[in-house]
Amino acid sequence: MGTLDRCHSIADLRRVALRRLPWPMREFLEGGSDDEWTLANNRAAFNRYSLVPRSLCDVTAIDTSVHVLGQRLAWPVMLAPTGMTRMYHGGGEVAVARAAANTDTVYALSTYSSQSIEQVREVNSGPRIFQLFSNPGWEIALGLVERAAAADYSALCYTVDTTAAPNKERDYRTGVAGSRAVPRSLLSILRRPRWVAGLARGGPMTLANLGIKPTEVEKYQWREATRMSWDKLAQLRARWRGPLLVKGILSVEDARRAVDEGVDGIVISNHGGRQMDCVPAPIDLVEEFAAALQGRADIIVDSGFRRGSDVLKALALGASAVMVGRAYLYGLAAGGEAGVVRAITLLREEIVRDMRLMGLNRLSDIDAGFVRREV
Repeated sequence: MGTLDRCHSIADLRRVALRRLPWPMREFLEGGSDDEWTLANNRAAFNRYSLVPRSLCDVTAIDTSVHVLGQRLAWPVMLAPTGMTRMYHGGGEVAVARAAANTDTVYALSTYSSQSIEQVREVNSGPRIFQLFSNPGWEIALGLVERAAAADYSALCYTVDTTAAPNKERDYRTGVAGSRAVPRSLLSILRRPRWVAGLARGGPMTLANLGIKPTEVEKYQWREATRMSWDKLAQLRARWRGPLLVKGILSVEDARRAVDEGVDGIVISNHGGRQMDCVPAPIDLVEEFAAALQGRADIIVDSGFRRGSDVLKALALGASAVMVGRAYLYGLAAGGEAGVVRAITLLREEIVRDMRLMGLNRLSDIDAGFVRREV
């Protein structure tokens, strides 16, 4: 039995991943901003909700499909955009996109990916989302939108919670942020020859969509960060013909306005606790957003999802789908493409099992009657 076969949960994959990664990459993956209160609260928030099963139900047939962004999806979990994914495994975004295609899972590619829009298109012909940061400059961002359209990406996701560089203290200590070399980091890298070899096989690490080195990101990343505006969102709506998402909204008022501007979906997200600290856990906002939007836009939620039961709680509260980030990155770091498939498979098996235990045949039938708030 291989290592991945012995992983029976996302937590198991996490333990393997953290053993295999050098210290700086472990800290970058695990860390949040400031005191990391939001990071911890994202997970703790799920304990505030319990699921309410129905009894004496024939659950022989299970249907996990949902209708999101104008199309039927096999199940309600999407792979969130993550930057510089090759730092966790040499296969990078291409490995993740291939795993997504082989498991009927929607994949979202980051502006700050280490493999390009076009490279991902080559290995994944299924539904794909391109996540847009406008920080490198508005004209650069619009150029990326055109490239995503040319590569037939299904939807565009505009991230709006990055108006300043976050205070990720772990990354200062490891040297990932800033230009200071940290001996402990270098030693940790040297002690992971398999990780080094995997990275080397793909050539030098770059931000492939921008054509720059990661060490150059600071002079690009925040060029336009403070200049976000509703006018820019309107420009994107006018340019992009497919579904348009806005990611990083935590305010109901902002969600309403975004929908009024023609947005098709809201991604309730606090960036996995990696941007501003001391903000709400997205799962705590789902019910409020659903009541405010009344079906005018799809609600997708991320940050902290690790179990199939987490997904079911979000859907019962009113979400259309969820995004997972760290969950599949643990799989990637633990075993490359096969590790991502393992992470996806575990989550899907948990959803199916929990649906049976809840007396729920069709995921489209889940509603507030299946969940209760405990505190």
